[in-house]
Amino acid sequence: MISTTLVALSAVVLSASARQIQSRSPNCMAFFNAGIQGCISAGENVDGEPVVIHDCNTEDLTLQDWTATFAVRGNTSPSPIKIFGDKCLDVTGGVNALGTKLQIWTCSGGPNQQWVNTLDGTFQWSGTDKCIDLSDGKITDGNQLQLYTCSSTNTNQKWGSAPNPDNGGPQIILGGNTTNQAEPIRGQPFCVGAASNADGAAVVLLGCGISNAGPNFPNGNYNWTAPFAPLTGTIKTFDNKCLDVPNGNNANGQKLQIWTCADGNTNQQFTIHANPNTIEWKGTGKCLDLTNGNSTIGNPIQLWDCNGANINQEWQLDTVQAF
Repeated sequence: MISTTLVALSAVVLSASARQIQSRSPNCMAFFNAGIQGCISAGENVDGEPVVIHDCNTEDLTLQDWTATFAVRGNTSPSPIKIFGDKCLDVTGGVNALGTKLQIWTCSGGPNQQWVNTLDGTFQWSGTDKCIDLSDGKITDGNQLQLYTCSSTNTNQKWGSAPNPDNGGPQIILGGNTTNQAEPIRGQPFCVGAASNADGAAVVLLGCGISNAGPNFPNGNYNWTAPFAPLTGTIKTFDNKCLDVPNGNNANGQKLQIWTCADGNTNQQFTIHANPNTIEWKGTGKCLDLTNGNSTIGNPIQLWDCNGANINQEWQLDTVQAF
């Protein structure tokens, strides 16, 4: 899993679309082993806010939504790195010294906010020999980033990017047993979906095909955005609705719903696991489960003790396509 991720990060770093900037220090294994991902983040949209390393899947994703105009690595044209639309990654006081801390500041086009994306995976302060550096190599949440002399062998200066989960294209959550379907839809896939887009709408099994979502669910929807395995975050559908555990009840058999997304709501945090492909309510040992293993349209999705050998808990995230 790690190797696949790093290959993906080695291509395009940032573009006009917002992306996470992730640490590629060997210490990122500590993030991985803890089930988190270390990203460059700013805590709020104010001048002087420190730029820090942070678990980028535990809060409002706008806090690590960075944009720049780098097309490929090695682009020698300097560019600002923006967040919140009008703030830029900024060298505090313009001080060209080892250990100068980084912050965000209202974008001005000034030299303190110009960066070059180099071939070796570093971000260099334009016109200097200083690069963005993970201070002391510490993965401690909130560790403020600094400037340090650029070195192609310094792993504290290695950065890559990946789409923010909320910025990815629509995904579907495939599951269920298609061999038991009746004609004429035999063999067409089932998806996890919401019966409607209202708060409290049931999360159920729907037909993925345009023509077979089910006559009882004319307003059903099965498009989601979700974190990438092995990360944790919200599983969101249209109009700011999230997969939700009603009242935080972790009992086996608890049926799921959608509810308006709320930052910090632990009832809306889910971990995507691979091998086996399960979806766990974060830190609870409870996974999405097909009630009674019944592969019929409208069967509700419930929570149950996670069991990698339980085929009722096997779910596959895939990009939306026409069936």
